[in-house]
Amino acid sequence: MSFKKALRSKDFVLMAELPLTPNSTSDTLLADASLLRDCVDGFLLTDNQYGQPHMAPSMAASILLHNGFDPILQLSCRNRNRIALLGELLGARAIGVETLMIVRGNVLPEGYSPRPQAVMDIDAKDLMATAKRINEDELLGASREFLIATAATVHNPRPDWHPEELLAKADAGVHLIITQLCLDVDVLRRYMEALVSLQLLRRVSVIVSVAVVPSAELAVWLRENRESAIVPVAMIERLRKAKNPQSEGIAMCVDLVREIAEIPGVSGINYAVSADLETVRESIEMLDIAR
Repeated sequence: MSFKKALRSKDFVLMAELPLTPNSTSDTLLADASLLRDCVDGFLLTDNQYGQPHMAPSMAASILLHNGFDPILQLSCRNRNRIALLGELLGARAIGVETLMIVRGNVLPEGYSPRPQAVMDIDAKDLMATAKRINEDELLGASREFLIATAATVHNPRPDWHPEELLAKADAGVHLIITQLCLDVDVLRRYMEALVSLQLLRRVSVIVSVAVVPSAELAVWLRENRESAIVPVAMIERLRKAKNPQSEGIAMCVDLVREIAEIPGVSGINYAVSADLETVRESIEMLDIAR
């Protein structure tokens, strides 16, 4: 079953980011995907996250599709001009990609030399609308329609908060939002309560990004360096005190996902990229939630 079909038919879906690095090959990519084959419904291929050069995500998607895996292809407006992005959309459709994640792209970190130029020839909502027009174009046929996803930022909403940005993305054709890394269930619960009360979940589904964090040092790094990541201080302290931080990190992730699965409106989990996918697999195998 494809990720798109799983999202529409299952109560709770699981997806995972696959690490793409300068050293990635078809063999390493397939080995990583095979490790989680029976655990997740789809694999997110990020588009040069943090400016890191690696195999083109569209090429990685082609490799996965050819070997029976379902990729979720991320496209960033930061990295290509309008014509190149349109070519990526048409190419993705041609090879059978069903799910896109369209993002603006983060500001590149300092220290790159030579520093790459951020393109931004088209903004994310325009690219979403373009993907929607491709879906609706009768000349292209209706046999393949993209499920369009984008990013959203979990936060503590004010009582008068109105999600204009999310509504604009829904108007542009978005069906799914995938949050940033959020490891604080209390903040997430308040955010989801606001989305439910505003009836936004009648238009989009929500998947929450989590991670298996194997050390206090990594938790601190995520809190300080990963844009908008929500990493509670209590989690950092628990990892610092743990005799086996990796096992503690797995246990915390399992508990977190179980709690998230009980929050009304959450459709699934995205396991953010991990240096050790074995820990992701172990955490999923420990879950006992209905899917």
